[in-house]
Amino acid sequence: MTDSKSEPKADGGVSGEIDHEELYTTIRTAVSDALLDVLGTVLLLALAVLFVGVGVQAIVQTPSSVNIAFGGVAIGLGLAIAAAAFDLLPPFRE
Repeated sequence: MTDSKSEPKADGGVSGEIDHEELYTTIRTAVSDALLDVLGTVLLLALAVLFVGVGVQAIVQTPSSVNIAFGGVAIGLGLAIAAAAFDLLPPFRE
């Protein structure tokens, strides 16, 4: 009943066979990219928490005008890094 030729699909395309080695390579690459993306996001968030913590500590520890300015910049940088980690900011590179 099955013909050795590929039968056309309803949309006009031809059904193709999937090479298992190519499928394995594609899935392995996709999983590797996903894991590296998760690791990068976690590291960026850790860096953001560090900057926010340093900024808060600088403001609370000795509330002088220089420490408040430094703390504000550190907190702002930490929030910007966190926003970049969650793709809320446009990418820095194209």
